[in-house]
Amino acid sequence: MSQIKLFPALFFCLISIESFSQTPLFDRQMQVSFDEKQGQFVALDVKLVNENGDTVLLKDVLDKPAILNLVYYECAGTCSPLMFGVSKFIDEVDLKPGKDYEVITVSFDPSEKIDLGIKKKAAYVNMMKNKEAAKDWHFFVSDSLNIAKLTKSVGFNYQKINNQYVHPTGLIALGPNGKIIRYLRGIEFLPFDIKITMVEAAKGKIGPSINRLLAVCYSYDSKGNQFVFNVTRVSAILISFILVLVFIVLAFSRVKIKSSIKR
Repeated sequence: MSQIKLFPALFFCLISIESFSQTPLFDRQMQVSFDEKQGQFVALDVKLVNENGDTVLLKDVLDKPAILNLVYYECAGTCSPLMFGVSKFIDEVDLKPGKDYEVITVSFDPSEKIDLGIKKKAAYVNMMKNKEAAKDWHFFVSDSLNIAKLTKSVGFNYQKINNQYVHPTGLIALGPNGKIIRYLRGIEFLPFDIKITMVEAAKGKIGPSINRLLAVCYSYDSKGNQFVFNVTRVSAILISFILVLVFIVLAFSRVKIKSSIKR
């Protein structure tokens, strides 16, 4: 009987932890993710508006290995720390944007104009050490038809909820011919990960996704302009795991004791 009582207690405890540690928006964001398409090709005929206000094709921008970064510039969530993560690896990786690889940021919000993208770029470049390299970090906007074609081709799924977009967080590595090489999930990236990914992309070598847990374990402190370990969220996950483990141990222990008594 005590085993039966234990299960509801565990259930309500887990529900409380879940409610405490996660917001509805976070819950929905964890459900919207990349539909990984390694080995397939990005839509190269997508039309983009560049920082000069000119309309260009993606295939004309993509002439070397590239990091594709899909965000929306007025995002109040993970887009800002993600772009800060991009600015960091541009500073730290010993590869030169525009020479060794391309960095391409595209807004998936069709209502955003390139003026906003230019302002966002200026804000991130202002925080960088290597401002010269940042000149080859390209920002674009586009219309709804071309955005849909681009996001669908790379498996970037998103939803609009209460004037906000719920979307996956990460980067997409592309080969010079537009082949999808790897997904780098999260908001901050090791220089080694970026370098090896670009080296493999240049060869057309497909690789597994990396950094899947960073978006869950870290939060962005906008005041301190840094990434901080989300103690509450990670603790909730660990407590949930421990409670489930304790429940399993107690359940099996009770069964074992009953079996011993019967013998």
